[in-house]
Amino acid sequence: MMKKSILALVCVAVVVVLSVRCCVLSVAGRAAAEAGADPALVSELQARVETLCAAPRYGATLLRARDYIRHELEAAGWSVRLQEFENKEGVFYNVVAERPGRQGAGRYIIGAHYDACDSLPDAVNPGADDNASGVAVLLAVAKRLPAQPESTLELVFYACEEPPWFGTEEMGSAHHAASCRPEEVRGMVCLEMLGCFRHDGQPARSYFPGSRLLLPAEENYVAVIGDWGSFSLARQAHAALRRRLPALRLNLPCAHDTPLWFSDHRNYEPLGIPSIMITDTAMLRNDHYHLASDTPDSLCYPCMGRVAEAVVELICRLAYAPSS
Repeated sequence: MMKKSILALVCVAVVVVLSVRCCVLSVAGRAAAEAGADPALVSELQARVETLCAAPRYGATLLRARDYIRHELEAAGWSVRLQEFENKEGVFYNVVAERPGRQGAGRYIIGAHYDACDSLPDAVNPGADDNASGVAVLLAVAKRLPAQPESTLELVFYACEEPPWFGTEEMGSAHHAASCRPEEVRGMVCLEMLGCFRHDGQPARSYFPGSRLLLPAEENYVAVIGDWGSFSLARQAHAALRRRLPALRLNLPCAHDTPLWFSDHRNYEPLGIPSIMITDTAMLRNDHYHLASDTPDSLCYPCMGRVAEAVVELICRLAYAPSS
């Protein structure tokens, strides 16, 4: 899978050269993130990741993560429901939180998968970056959003993103997307792996021919990924992020079957919904991907805090009246 992914990236390298929108903030690195991050938010994110990694997020113990997420959302004042679906492995649940907006003002979906990959026969995959980091950020965002949006907000925590369901109609996000009315959805934001930031001064590895000419010199940035139909949404997300930490934006005419589409946003874009992913670049950067070493102590919580702040800003600009 990994080799195939890299080969797929090579195939779109020319397209990347033509369409890349890359901007590295002048305020960069761990020191800047730590200086600007809210200490309470940083501590909260770490505690959430540690809680999510306390038991495997697959098999029977996946329900513990589901119940934790539901409890935290209800405590933050959201209306929460479980979207049940079934596949050959059993019954699974997306956790869906909603705040209704004004009728006719559309809705925005912000999502993160809460399962981890059952990839190790003799060990546990904690899944700290993949994707306890995205879940922790989204829970922190939920806690900080104003009570009354202009547009309806739907926060979705997906089951069954990981193999063997990935890329099939059995993904939790595929079930949720199928239940949507696409004409009502103004945008979808996917939070996928947000905790791996390198601050050791080592140059970024080469992802594809020419990548070192296009991408930041160090792997300490967050990326916004989307197709051309999500140009405006990606631009707004990028603007919020780059005020806080290094960020880049990629809007590509075709990114399917590449690592740029390896998350839940892939199931909304075919419906005509502007869909983006915010990510630390996942397996392209994180050496702990799907391994027992993907542990809470490997993440940069100040950087995650800055991402969470940016997502709050983005959602407020998208879904709330100017006075909110």
